[in-house]
Amino acid sequence: MAADGSRAPSAAETRRIATDPGRLDLVGAPEGFDALVMADIVRARGGLSVFVARDGSRLSAFIDAFKFFAQGIEVLQLPSWDCLPYDRTGPSPGVAAQRMTTLARLAQGLDAKKPTLLVTTTPALLQRVPPKDVVQSAAYSARTGNVVEIADLERYFAVNGYARASTVSERGEFAIRGGVIDVFPPNAEEPVRLDLFGDTLESIRGFDPDTQRSTRQLKEVSLLPVSEALLDQDSISRFRRGYVEAFGAPGGDPLYETVSDGGRRAGMEHWLPLFYPSMATLFDYLPNEALIGVDHLASQARDERLAMIADAYDARAQADRKVHYHPLEPDRLYLTAEEWRARLAERATRQFSAFQEAEG
Repeated sequence: MAADGSRAPSAAETRRIATDPGRLDLVGAPEGFDALVMADIVRARGGLSVFVARDGSRLSAFIDAFKFFAQGIEVLQLPSWDCLPYDRTGPSPGVAAQRMTTLARLAQGLDAKKPTLLVTTTPALLQRVPPKDVVQSAAYSARTGNVVEIADLERYFAVNGYARASTVSERGEFAIRGGVIDVFPPNAEEPVRLDLFGDTLESIRGFDPDTQRSTRQLKEVSLLPVSEALLDQDSISRFRRGYVEAFGAPGGDPLYETVSDGGRRAGMEHWLPLFYPSMATLFDYLPNEALIGVDHLASQARDERLAMIADAYDARAQADRKVHYHPLEPDRLYLTAEEWRARLAERATRQFSAFQEAEG
Protein backbone atom coordinates (compact mmCIF):
# COMPACT_ATOMS: atom_id res chain seq x y z
CA MET A 1 0.00 0.00 0.00
CA ALA A 2 1.54 3.31 -1.03
CA ALA A 3 0.87 6.60 0.65
CA ASP A 4 1.51 9.27 -1.96
CA GLY A 5 3.84 11.86 -0.42
CA SER A 6 2.15 14.66 -2.41
CA ARG A 7 -1.24 14.23 -0.73
CA ALA A 8 -2.96 12.76 2.31
CA PRO A 9 -4.34 9.22 1.86
CA SER A 10 -7.93 8.94 0.64
CA ALA A 11 -10.66 7.72 2.99
CA ALA A 12 -10.44 4.21 1.52
CA GLU A 13 -6.65 4.19 1.83
CA THR A 14 -6.83 5.41 5.41
CA ARG A 15 -9.33 2.66 6.26
CA ARG A 16 -7.07 -0.01 4.87
CA ILE A 17 -3.93 1.49 6.42
CA ALA A 18 -5.64 1.57 9.80
CA THR A 19 -7.36 -1.82 9.78
CA ASP A 20 -5.26 -4.26 7.73
CA PRO A 21 -4.10 -6.98 10.18
CA GLY A 22 -0.76 -7.65 8.51
CA ARG A 23 2.23 -5.60 7.39
CA LEU A 24 1.90 -2.68 5.01
CA ASP A 25 4.85 -0.78 3.54
CA LEU A 26 3.90 2.90 3.34
CA VAL A 27 6.19 4.42 0.73
CA GLY A 28 6.52 8.07 -0.19
CA ALA A 29 6.05 9.00 3.49
CA PRO A 30 8.89 11.33 4.51
CA GLU A 31 9.48 12.39 8.10
CA GLY A 32 6.63 14.59 9.24
CA PHE A 33 4.17 13.01 6.82
CA ASP A 34 4.48 9.74 8.76
CA ALA A 35 3.16 11.61 11.82
CA LEU A 36 0.07 12.65 9.83
CA VAL A 37 -0.52 9.04 8.75
CA MET A 38 -0.06 7.76 12.32
CA ALA A 39 -2.54 10.40 13.54
CA ASP A 40 -5.14 9.05 11.08
CA ILE A 41 -4.36 5.47 12.14
CA VAL A 42 -4.70 6.20 15.86
CA ARG A 43 -8.02 8.03 15.42
CA ALA A 44 -9.43 5.31 13.15
CA ARG A 45 -8.39 2.33 15.27
CA GLY A 46 -8.94 3.60 18.80
CA GLY A 47 -7.05 1.94 21.64
CA LEU A 48 -3.25 1.81 21.71
CA SER A 49 -0.97 2.23 18.70
CA VAL A 50 2.83 2.39 18.76
CA PHE A 51 5.47 4.24 16.78
CA VAL A 52 9.12 3.14 16.88
CA ALA A 53 11.53 6.02 16.21
CA ARG A 54 15.15 5.31 15.34
CA ASP A 55 16.58 7.34 18.26
CA GLY A 56 15.75 9.91 20.94
CA SER A 57 16.05 12.95 18.68
CA ARG A 58 13.69 11.44 16.17
CA LEU A 59 11.30 10.51 18.99
CA SER A 60 11.05 14.16 20.09
CA ALA A 61 10.60 15.44 16.53
CA PHE A 62 7.94 12.83 15.76
CA ILE A 63 5.96 13.67 18.92
CA ASP A 64 5.99 17.37 18.05
CA ALA A 65 4.67 16.63 14.56
CA PHE A 66 2.09 14.12 15.79
CA LYS A 67 0.67 16.55 18.36
CA PHE A 68 0.26 19.12 15.60
CA PHE A 69 -1.90 16.69 13.59
CA ALA A 70 -3.64 14.97 16.51
CA GLN A 71 -4.32 17.47 19.26
CA GLY A 72 -6.06 15.90 22.23
CA ILE A 73 -4.74 12.36 21.70
CA GLU A 74 -2.66 11.13 24.65
CA VAL A 75 0.98 10.36 23.86
CA LEU A 76 3.03 8.04 26.08
CA GLN A 77 6.82 7.85 25.85
CA LEU A 78 9.18 4.98 26.55
CA PRO A 79 12.72 6.37 26.11
CA SER A 80 15.80 4.18 25.93
CA TRP A 81 18.46 4.18 28.62
CA ASP A 82 20.62 7.29 28.37
CA CYS A 83 23.82 5.34 28.99
CA LEU A 84 26.03 3.15 26.83
CA PRO A 85 25.67 -0.64 26.78
CA TYR A 86 27.71 -2.27 29.59
CA ASP A 87 28.52 1.12 31.07
CA ARG A 88 29.53 1.65 34.69
CA THR A 89 26.58 3.99 35.10
CA GLY A 90 22.93 3.17 34.56
CA PRO A 91 20.04 5.23 33.21
CA SER A 92 19.55 8.63 34.81
CA PRO A 93 16.83 8.90 37.49
CA GLY A 94 14.60 10.94 35.18
CA VAL A 95 14.77 8.42 32.34
CA ALA A 96 14.33 5.47 34.71
CA ALA A 97 11.28 7.13 36.29
CA GLN A 98 9.68 7.86 32.93
CA ARG A 99 10.27 4.31 31.72
CA MET A 100 8.72 2.79 34.84
CA THR A 101 5.76 5.19 34.69
CA THR A 102 5.01 4.13 31.12
CA LEU A 103 5.53 0.42 31.80
CA ALA A 104 3.21 0.68 34.82
CA ARG A 105 0.51 2.37 32.71
CA LEU A 106 0.80 -0.39 30.12
CA ALA A 107 0.83 -3.14 32.76
CA GLN A 108 -2.30 -1.79 34.42
CA GLY A 109 -4.07 -1.67 31.07
CA LEU A 110 -5.32 1.26 28.99
CA ASP A 111 -8.82 2.05 27.79
CA ALA A 112 -9.36 -0.27 24.83
CA LYS A 113 -11.38 2.38 22.97
CA LYS A 114 -9.54 5.60 23.83
CA PRO A 115 -7.07 6.54 21.06
CA THR A 116 -3.57 6.54 22.55
CA LEU A 117 -0.10 6.55 20.98
CA LEU A 118 3.03 5.10 22.55
CA VAL A 119 6.25 6.46 21.04
CA THR A 120 9.47 4.59 21.73
CA THR A 121 12.88 4.13 20.12
CA THR A 122 14.78 1.31 18.47
CA PRO A 123 17.19 0.92 21.44
CA ALA A 124 14.25 0.89 23.86
CA LEU A 125 12.44 -1.80 21.86
CA LEU A 126 15.62 -3.91 21.85
CA GLN A 127 16.00 -3.58 25.64
CA ARG A 128 14.53 -6.36 27.77
CA VAL A 129 12.42 -5.10 30.69
CA PRO A 130 11.13 -6.42 34.03
CA PRO A 131 8.20 -8.88 33.90
CA LYS A 132 4.77 -7.33 33.53
CA ASP A 133 3.37 -8.91 36.71
CA VAL A 134 6.23 -7.50 38.80
CA VAL A 135 5.62 -3.95 37.56
CA GLN A 136 1.87 -4.42 37.95
CA SER A 137 2.17 -5.33 41.63
CA ALA A 138 4.76 -2.68 42.53
CA ALA A 139 2.36 0.26 42.93
CA TYR A 140 1.55 1.82 46.32
CA SER A 141 -1.57 3.86 47.02
CA ALA A 142 -2.80 5.70 50.13
CA ARG A 143 -5.82 7.87 50.87
CA THR A 144 -6.40 10.41 53.60
CA GLY A 145 -7.69 8.64 56.69
CA ASN A 146 -5.73 5.46 55.95
CA VAL A 147 -3.28 3.96 58.40
CA VAL A 148 0.26 4.50 57.08
CA GLU A 149 3.32 3.01 58.76
CA ILE A 150 6.44 5.09 58.14
CA ALA A 151 8.55 1.91 58.27
CA ASP A 152 6.45 0.40 55.48
CA LEU A 153 6.90 3.49 53.34
CA GLU A 154 10.65 3.54 53.95
CA ARG A 155 10.79 -0.11 52.91
CA TYR A 156 8.81 0.68 49.75
CA PHE A 157 11.17 3.54 48.89
CA ALA A 158 14.23 1.31 49.35
CA VAL A 159 12.84 -1.59 47.28
CA ASN A 160 11.64 0.59 44.42
CA GLY A 161 14.66 2.83 43.91
CA TYR A 162 13.71 6.13 45.58
CA ALA A 163 16.59 8.30 46.78
CA ARG A 164 16.61 9.99 50.17
CA ALA A 165 17.14 13.76 50.02
CA SER A 166 17.16 16.62 52.48
CA THR A 167 14.82 18.62 50.22
CA VAL A 168 12.69 16.92 47.57
CA SER A 169 13.02 18.52 44.15
CA GLU A 170 13.44 15.72 41.58
CA ARG A 171 11.28 12.74 40.65
CA GLY A 172 12.15 9.68 42.70
CA GLU A 173 13.32 11.59 45.79
CA PHE A 174 11.84 11.39 49.29
CA ALA A 175 12.43 12.96 52.70
CA ILE A 176 11.08 12.02 56.12
CA ARG A 177 10.92 14.53 58.95
CA GLY A 178 9.03 13.11 61.89
CA GLY A 179 5.42 12.62 60.78
CA VAL A 180 5.90 14.55 57.53
CA ILE A 181 6.87 12.62 54.39
CA ASP A 182 7.78 14.41 51.16
CA VAL A 183 7.98 12.35 47.99
CA PHE A 184 8.11 13.11 44.26
CA PRO A 185 6.29 10.25 42.48
CA PRO A 186 7.62 9.49 38.98
CA ASN A 187 4.12 9.81 37.53
CA ALA A 188 3.35 13.22 39.10
CA GLU A 189 3.87 16.79 37.95
CA GLU A 190 4.89 17.95 41.42
CA PRO A 191 5.96 16.38 44.73
CA VAL A 192 3.47 15.64 47.51
CA ARG A 193 3.60 16.06 51.28
CA LEU A 194 2.01 13.43 53.50
CA ASP A 195 1.11 14.64 57.00
CA LEU A 196 0.60 11.92 59.57
CA PHE A 197 -1.21 12.25 62.87
CA GLY A 198 0.13 9.26 64.74
CA ASP A 199 -0.16 6.53 62.11
CA THR A 200 -3.15 8.07 60.33
CA LEU A 201 -2.67 9.92 57.05
CA GLU A 202 -4.26 13.25 57.91
CA SER A 203 -3.63 15.20 54.71
CA ILE A 204 -1.94 15.02 51.30
CA ARG A 205 -0.78 18.23 49.68
CA GLY A 206 0.99 18.94 46.44
CA PHE A 207 3.79 21.48 46.75
CA ASP A 208 6.11 23.56 44.61
CA PRO A 209 9.61 21.98 44.64
CA ASP A 210 11.25 25.42 44.33
CA THR A 211 9.39 27.31 47.05
CA GLN A 212 8.28 24.24 49.07
CA ARG A 213 4.88 25.91 49.43
CA SER A 214 1.66 23.91 49.22
CA THR A 215 -0.26 24.20 45.94
CA ARG A 216 -3.33 21.99 46.40
CA GLN A 217 -5.06 19.43 48.58
CA LEU A 218 -5.27 15.81 47.39
CA LYS A 219 -7.34 12.87 48.59
CA GLU A 220 -5.05 10.11 47.35
CA VAL A 221 -1.46 9.52 46.29
CA SER A 222 -0.20 6.74 44.03
CA LEU A 223 3.45 5.74 43.95
CA LEU A 224 5.27 3.77 41.27
CA PRO A 225 8.80 2.33 41.12
CA VAL A 226 11.57 4.62 39.88
CA SER A 227 14.05 1.84 39.06
CA GLU A 228 13.80 -1.27 36.92
CA ALA A 229 15.79 -3.16 39.57
CA LEU A 230 13.43 -3.86 42.48
CA LEU A 231 15.39 -4.86 45.58
CA ASP A 232 13.28 -7.04 47.85
CA GLN A 233 14.60 -10.12 49.61
CA ASP A 234 13.55 -12.48 46.83
CA SER A 235 15.27 -10.44 44.10
CA ILE A 236 18.44 -10.10 46.18
CA SER A 237 18.58 -13.87 46.73
CA ARG A 238 17.90 -14.45 43.04
CA PHE A 239 20.70 -12.02 42.12
CA ARG A 240 23.19 -13.81 44.37
CA ARG A 241 22.36 -17.22 42.92
CA GLY A 242 22.35 -15.96 39.35
CA TYR A 243 25.64 -14.13 39.78
CA VAL A 244 27.43 -17.24 41.06
CA GLU A 245 25.92 -19.39 38.29
CA ALA A 246 27.02 -16.93 35.61
CA PHE A 247 30.42 -15.82 36.89
CA GLY A 248 31.50 -18.11 39.72
CA ALA A 249 32.75 -16.88 43.09
CA PRO A 250 32.29 -13.11 43.47
CA GLY A 251 35.87 -12.54 44.67
CA GLY A 252 35.19 -9.23 46.34
CA ASP A 253 33.10 -7.74 43.53
CA PRO A 254 31.68 -4.46 44.95
CA LEU A 255 28.43 -4.95 42.97
CA TYR A 256 27.81 -8.36 44.53
CA GLU A 257 28.63 -7.12 48.03
CA THR A 258 26.46 -3.98 47.73
CA VAL A 259 23.41 -5.80 46.40
CA SER A 260 23.85 -8.60 48.94
CA ASP A 261 23.61 -5.96 51.67
CA GLY A 262 20.40 -4.59 50.14
CA GLY A 263 22.08 -1.50 48.69
CA ARG A 264 22.11 0.03 45.23
CA ARG A 265 25.13 0.59 43.04
CA ALA A 266 25.52 2.76 39.94
CA GLY A 267 25.06 0.71 36.79
CA MET A 268 23.43 -2.28 38.47
CA GLU A 269 20.70 -2.21 35.79
CA HIS A 270 23.17 -3.86 33.39
CA TRP A 271 22.65 -7.06 35.43
CA LEU A 272 18.86 -6.75 35.47
CA PRO A 273 18.17 -10.37 34.35
CA LEU A 274 19.76 -11.65 37.57
CA PHE A 275 17.01 -10.00 39.65
CA TYR A 276 14.04 -11.71 37.99
CA PRO A 277 12.99 -15.28 37.11
CA SER A 278 12.68 -14.15 33.49
CA MET A 279 12.73 -10.94 31.48
CA ALA A 280 10.01 -9.48 29.30
CA THR A 281 10.02 -7.18 26.27
CA LEU A 282 7.89 -4.18 25.41
CA PHE A 283 5.89 -6.47 23.10
CA ASP A 284 4.67 -8.38 26.19
CA TYR A 285 3.14 -5.17 27.58
CA LEU A 286 1.15 -4.36 24.44
CA PRO A 287 -2.42 -5.50 23.80
CA ASN A 288 -2.71 -8.00 20.95
CA GLU A 289 -4.58 -5.53 18.76
CA ALA A 290 -1.96 -2.76 19.04
CA LEU A 291 -0.63 -1.61 15.66
CA ILE A 292 3.08 -0.73 15.37
CA GLY A 293 4.42 1.91 13.02
CA VAL A 294 8.13 1.68 12.26
CA ASP A 295 10.48 4.55 11.39
CA HIS A 296 12.01 4.27 7.91
CA LEU A 297 15.53 4.00 9.43
CA ALA A 298 14.66 1.76 12.36
CA SER A 299 16.20 -1.39 10.85
CA GLN A 300 19.52 0.34 10.23
CA ALA A 301 19.40 1.79 13.75
CA ARG A 302 18.74 -1.71 15.12
CA ASP A 303 21.73 -3.21 13.36
CA GLU A 304 24.02 -0.34 14.43
CA ARG A 305 22.83 -0.67 18.03
CA LEU A 306 23.36 -4.43 18.09
CA ALA A 307 26.87 -3.97 16.65
CA MET A 308 27.63 -1.43 19.39
CA ILE A 309 26.30 -3.83 22.03
CA ALA A 310 28.45 -6.69 20.69
CA ASP A 311 31.58 -4.50 20.66
CA ALA A 312 30.94 -3.28 24.20
CA TYR A 313 30.38 -6.84 25.43
CA ASP A 314 33.58 -8.10 23.79
CA ALA A 315 35.58 -5.25 25.31
CA ARG A 316 34.23 -5.99 28.78
CA ALA A 317 34.61 -9.77 28.43
CA GLN A 318 38.26 -9.47 27.35
CA ALA A 319 39.21 -6.98 30.06
CA ASP A 320 41.22 -7.98 33.09
CA ARG A 321 38.85 -9.74 35.52
CA LYS A 322 40.43 -7.77 38.36
CA VAL A 323 38.33 -4.78 37.31
CA HIS A 324 35.29 -6.65 38.68
CA TYR A 325 33.06 -6.14 35.65
CA HIS A 326 31.55 -9.41 34.48
CA PRO A 327 29.12 -8.70 31.61
CA LEU A 328 26.02 -10.76 30.91
CA GLU A 329 25.65 -12.12 27.39
CA PRO A 330 23.93 -9.62 25.07
CA ASP A 331 20.91 -11.82 24.37
CA ARG A 332 20.03 -11.79 28.07
CA LEU A 333 19.71 -8.00 28.02
CA TYR A 334 18.66 -7.31 24.42
CA LEU A 335 16.56 -8.79 21.65
CA THR A 336 18.37 -10.31 18.70
CA ALA A 337 17.61 -9.15 15.17
CA GLU A 338 15.73 -12.42 14.60
CA GLU A 339 13.58 -11.87 17.70
CA TRP A 340 12.87 -8.31 16.59
CA ARG A 341 11.64 -9.49 13.19
CA ALA A 342 9.63 -12.38 14.64
CA ARG A 343 7.84 -10.25 17.23
CA LEU A 344 6.95 -7.58 14.67
CA ALA A 345 5.68 -10.27 12.29
CA GLU A 346 3.12 -11.31 14.91
CA ARG A 347 1.41 -7.90 14.78
CA ALA A 348 -0.15 -5.38 12.47
CA THR A 349 2.78 -3.21 11.37
CA ARG A 350 3.25 -0.18 9.15
CA GLN A 351 6.75 0.18 7.76
CA PHE A 352 7.33 3.75 6.62
CA SER A 353 9.66 4.68 3.77
CA ALA A 354 10.60 8.16 2.63
CA PHE A 355 11.13 6.96 -0.93
CA GLN A 356 8.76 5.99 -3.72
CA GLU A 357 8.60 2.33 -4.62
CA ALA A 358 10.54 1.46 -7.78
CA GLU A 359 8.45 0.62 -10.87
CA GLY A 360 7.95 -3.10 -11.34
